[in-house]
This record gives sequence, C-alpha cells and structure tokens, in this order.
Amino acid sequence: MTEQQKIVKPYGLWESPISAEQLASKSTRLGQIQATTNALYWLEGRPEEEGRGVIVRYANGERTDITPKPYNVRTRVHEYGGGDFWLSEDYLLFVDDDQQRLYRQDLKTLEVIALTPEPPSKRSWRYNDGDIDTTSSFTVCVRERHESDEVINELVKIDLDGSQSIQIIAEGYDFYSNPRVSPDGKRLSWLCWSHPNMPWDETEVWTAEIVDGQIKNPKAAVQQKELSAYQPDWTRHNKLIYAADYEGWWHLYKEGQEQALHQFDEIEFALPQWVFGCRVWQQLDEQTLLVIGTKEGKQALYLIDLKTKSIGLLTDKWTAFSGQMVVSVSDNQTKVYFLAANPTQPESVIQLTLNSEYQIIDSQVISELDKNTNDDDISKAQHVSFSTSGGEKAHGFFYPPTNSQYQGPDSERPPLIVMSHGGPTAMADSGLDSKVQFWTSRGFAVADVNYRGSTGYGRVYRDKLKGQWGLVDVDDCIAMGQYLAQQGLVDGDRMAIRGGSAGGYTTLCALTFHDAFKVGMSRYGVADLVSLSQDSHKFEIRYLDSVVGPAPDKGPEQAKIYHERSPVNHTDQLSCPILILQGLEDKVVPPNQAEAMVKALENKGLPYEYITFEGEGHGFRKPDTIIRAFNAELAFYQQYLI
Repeated sequence: MTEQQKIVKPYGLWESPISAEQLASKSTRLGQIQATTNALYWLEGRPEEEGRGVIVRYANGERTDITPKPYNVRTRVHEYGGGDFWLSEDYLLFVDDDQQRLYRQDLKTLEVIALTPEPPSKRSWRYNDGDIDTTSSFTVCVRERHESDEVINELVKIDLDGSQSIQIIAEGYDFYSNPRVSPDGKRLSWLCWSHPNMPWDETEVWTAEIVDGQIKNPKAAVQQKELSAYQPDWTRHNKLIYAADYEGWWHLYKEGQEQALHQFDEIEFALPQWVFGCRVWQQLDEQTLLVIGTKEGKQALYLIDLKTKSIGLLTDKWTAFSGQMVVSVSDNQTKVYFLAANPTQPESVIQLTLNSEYQIIDSQVISELDKNTNDDDISKAQHVSFSTSGGEKAHGFFYPPTNSQYQGPDSERPPLIVMSHGGPTAMADSGLDSKVQFWTSRGFAVADVNYRGSTGYGRVYRDKLKGQWGLVDVDDCIAMGQYLAQQGLVDGDRMAIRGGSAGGYTTLCALTFHDAFKVGMSRYGVADLVSLSQDSHKFEIRYLDSVVGPAPDKGPEQAKIYHERSPVNHTDQLSCPILILQGLEDKVVPPNQAEAMVKALENKGLPYEYITFEGEGHGFRKPDTIIRAFNAELAFYQQYLI
C-alpha cells in the first residue's frame, strides 16, 4: 500500500497487528545456552505454563524438551537469577524454583535426582552459576543462604553422587560468581566483591588449586580499588582470561599480564552483571578469541587475534546480545551459538558455522520468537546523540511510528513515549522488541534513552550517574524528547514517560520535579529512596551508596538528599496523571513503594490509576498480567495524549 493509499487517522489511534494478547502469548523468555559436543541446550520461560522454565535440547536438527513436569528451572540468587543450569558431557545440573534445590539430570536416561537437601525453610538455600569438574565427580557453584537475620553468599563444592554432601570452599565476601574449573582440572577461578560495591564498580578475581578433589591455596589474581573485572574463565590451554576496565573500557586481559590482549578501542567487552551465567568471550583456537563487543550503543561479534592484537569485525548482522554465547568444535567444524536480536529480528537462538579461517559459511535461526509483524510494520531503531544538561552528550534509540496501513494527518506530529530503562546501570539496545512495536504500530513515536550512567559507552559515561540518580538521567530523558521535537519528529506538547524498577524512579522524578511530560506510567518503580535503602534485597541494598550517596542515617546532609530526591515527598509538585503497576510479591521494589505514592496522590486528589497483580514479582510473567497491564497503559495514554 502506497503512502497515498494509506488510511489517514490520528496518531495513537491506528489499528495495530500487535495485540496485548499476542504480546502475552509470544513472550517466551530465552535464558542461558550451553553445549556438549553433540547438542545445544537452552532455557525457555513459557508464559502458557505460568512462566515455567524448561530446558530444550537441540541435536541432529531436532529440538526436545528435557525438563519433566513439575520441575521449573529457575534460580533466585540475587533475586534476578541467571546461571540456572550447567552441564558436562554426562550430566546436566539445574535449580528448581519450588525449593531452590539443585538437581542432577543424566543426559542419556534423563533421570533426575536431588543433589542438595531440602532447605530449612522455603527457598532459604539457593544455588546457581556452577561448573562441573573434569571427572564429573563434583560441582562448584554459588550458594545463597537466607538465615533468620542475614543473607550469606558463598562458594560450595557438591558431590554428584547423590549423597548431598556440601562443602564451603570460599566465604567472607558479600558476593560470589563465576566459579570455573580449568580444563586440566588443576585450578579454580571465581569473581567476588563486597558492599557497598556493585559488580560494575569493583570486583576481584581469585584462583585456587584443586588437589585430589580438594580446593586449596586461594589467592587473589586481580585486586584493585575501583576496578571492575568480569567473566574470568579458562582457555582450552588452561590460561585465565578476564575483562577489566583498567583503561576506562572493559577490555580483555590474561592472568599475570598488565597489557590488554588487543589494541585499544572504545569497545566494551563486558556487560553489567545483573544476572549470572553470561559469556561475552569464547576461545576459537590458541590465537583467536570470539567476543561480543558494544560500541556506541550497538553490539556485534568481533575476532581478536592474540598474536597481532588486532580486533576484526566478524558480523554486525545482530546488534543486541544478551551475553549468552558458546562455541562447539567437532568434526573439524566450528559452530557458534548465541542469543541475539537486530532491528528487524527478535531475540533468537542463532547458529553460525565458521570455516577454518573463521569466516561465516552458514547462519541459521534455530529458535525464533514470533515478531508478530511483517517488515512493513516494523519501526527500526535509529541511534541518536543529543545535547543535554551540563553541556554534555547523551544517547538513545528513536523509533518513528510505523504501520503499513495507516499514516497520521499532515498537520499533526506524533505523540512521544519516552522509555527510561531499568538498572539504572544497564543499556537500551536496538533489538526488535514487540513491546516497543506495540506502541509504534499504533502511531506513537518511542524514544529509548541511554541516559548518563548507561553501559556500553565506557566507564566515564557509566560513572556519570554516581551521586546523580534522579537528576542527570531525568535531564537526559527530557533532553531527548525536546531534541526530537526540535527536529520536527514528534509533538513536544504530547509526551509521556514510562519505566519499570529504576526506570520507574526516573519516570516518577520526571513527572514530579519537571513539567515536560503530560502523563506517565511507573511499573514497580521506586518512589521513596529512604525506604528502598532500608527495605531491599541484599544484592542492591547498598546500590544507592553509589548512585545517590551514603545512606540517610549517615548524617543530616545525606538524609536531606534522600528526602529531596524521593518523589513521594513532593507530590505537591505533581500536575499530571500517573498509572502505577505493581506486583504484590516483588522483593526488589516492595509494594509499599507504590502504596506510598498512591496515598500521596490520593491526598492531593490527582488523577491516577493503581493496578496490583497477585503472584507477580519484579517483572511480570503471567499472560493475564501482561494483557491487563498493556491494555490499561494504552487506554491511559489514549485518554490523556490523544
């Protein structure tokens, strides 16, 4: 259909090929991927089974579900999880959500037995992110113990014989991750850090010897103030490689060497460690590494030649990676598997086949999530940089309204929905997301902001949010909207802002302390910083030390800052409608945050809508929840923006 044949209809009222029901039914979550010599395994979270986690095996061109009911593969370590399963050629180990026990599954018979005892109370002992030793006699992994008055994280060694024998092998730090056994079975490496640091602030790499199955002589391999290390792991030749931001960018280093393994470039070879079990580098041969790199907000696959230190682009066909990648070499053929998306393809399991010179000879989509639209209805991400407060630059992705059947009136510019991503130490990417297309196909423009503090632009940019959360992130969201309006791309008088979790806090701050937006939606967003600093889970309880400042009980000046930046204390400045969505089992941002905001809104008599969801935590998983949430948000925008 040509532009002249399209139906002219006001922006925001177009009929869309994407319904909330489709979003819910197609919202399968892809988790980590692992491989043996002859098969690939990945995790799917399925909305049609109430979000149950199922491991899929792909071999000889066929896929098979291998997780028997009622098992639900999901770990809750750090609440965000990740590293839900790991394997050897013989066994697959997984965590079941019901009690958080660790199980062993025989890869031939698929028989399942418990490796850990029932916890003292429901989900009080949690496991994840492990590795199996070279003899398949034991595993090392993270354990998180929820005791009566504290949460204890440690590394443990667990026998695989079903005896449920558990031995603590590393303790004393607040957090642990990435325990990995060297291919020769002689060494162990791991990552650890302590409060008040988050893993992108400061982490340490440790190693130990493995002697007769015992872990001995632990020592620090990387230990430096304000240095973030990431994914320490072993090459097939027993060399330890890790990412670290010695020079302001997450580059790759080898144990004992101070120089990066490659030439300097403004590329990040790591991710913010919100979840466990990510891999951004893999070895191809003794001289070559395959890495996921992020440059100017876009990701790609790169090759690093360890001899020449050169960085070469393998492919930029995929621009958004989740940090899941594995290399399999068999029959003199190299296959690379990863999870990725691009502006026209949703997140999928991808297989690349490489020749002996590591050129792509074949690419195959093994498992693709339905994108719900044809290419003519897809709004493609456009990376933009713009001026913001303090004379600085910020970045984001712009999505113009796109629908093959409709166009807006010539006299009208589209309303804009500004999206503030979670974290806040995270990144918006350019991968196809049906949840974005839900809006653009209805005639809304979307701005997905990589405000100061986002990853993928180097440590200096990442650190710009230190002490400034609720300030510079909000400035950047407003600045991107104003920039797009100045370019004539959107209607600057019809702008909404939406966000979840930390993005919900940015949203509430923007609506409370500024008047740039006409309406907003907060999904399990932070409203009271004081409450959050006292009532969050262990992983994030000291996060605000970095992005806001020392806790409010450290002195009157700190208490003042926390009070001033909490939207719940300043609802007298609010003047626009707000939609608030909240899961009642949220442990990250508890419901009392939303309830405090609602009470303040009621007292002022402002228009709002508050919707709660039974059985939902931090991130909505149930189809009914997703449907109700998106339909309510659409109706809210159409009421106040159109």
